[in-house]
Amino acid sequence: MNKYLLTLLILLVVTGNALAGPVVIDGHAVVTDLPEALLLVIFGCAVGLIGTLIGAGGGFIHVPMLMIFFGFSPQLAIGTSITAVFMNALSGTFSYVTHKRIDYEIGLKFATAAVPGVLVGAVIAQHFTFTSFSIIFSITLVLLSIHLFSEKDISIVRTKALELPKERLLMDAEGEMHAYAPDMAIGLAGSFFTGIFSGLFGIGGGIIHVPLMYSVLGMPVHIATATSHFILAITSFFAVIIFTGMHEIDLDFAIFIGVGAILGAYFGARLSRRTRPRFIKRAIAVCLLMLALKLITGVM
Repeated sequence: MNKYLLTLLILLVVTGNALAGPVVIDGHAVVTDLPEALLLVIFGCAVGLIGTLIGAGGGFIHVPMLMIFFGFSPQLAIGTSITAVFMNALSGTFSYVTHKRIDYEIGLKFATAAVPGVLVGAVIAQHFTFTSFSIIFSITLVLLSIHLFSEKDISIVRTKALELPKERLLMDAEGEMHAYAPDMAIGLAGSFFTGIFSGLFGIGGGIIHVPLMYSVLGMPVHIATATSHFILAITSFFAVIIFTGMHEIDLDFAIFIGVGAILGAYFGARLSRRTRPRFIKRAIAVCLLMLALKLITGVM
């Protein structure tokens, strides 16, 4: 698996360099020929596979790549990214449905809490400059990477809770029973702030939701990954509506990257069934650190 991840990361950089400098007409980047369209699909496929594998939707890769290689403004990169994330999340969710690893009750509750945060984040994002966004986004990615590499779980316990979290049981398609008892109050509060990050950075929120559910709430990593994708499908749908109203989505890029993301999501969901939890965490951390360094060096 490690060699496959390395190959995908190299593929992202190669396709990004090949597509650098898009044709811009009236402030809108357009796809001018079939080879460019195919490269965008390949790019989207690689991101979609990685994003689905770790339950993050791929937005944490889309945004810096669109800014670094294609010269998008932060706002346009966020809107375009969130559109591709929606297509990826929707496809990945259908795949995870067959695995029976989605906790629908928790997913719906967390998504309901996250949607208002998405709107707040989208409004704040309008005030970013290219430099300020790059610095803040890079710092956020580095901090998340350090946390995942440390492999130290964060435990948050509400000492004055009226009752202990109720244990939940979920049996997946392979007959494995998963037991966990997440603190819903912490999860709902975390989901709201995750929604803010989603609208603020165009990352879909999965890159925060997975560690939140896995490290903080104690959910099994595969359940957290699948449920995160389900939440992504809901929150990113509302984010697309918001950014469409703000006219900050490049449909040419979003559609081709999104088509590739759908293909990648299918294979990512299949690979997740044979991937160790520890490797998933390390894969997240490596991707975050590499992109953070690439983004910050671009504005220094």
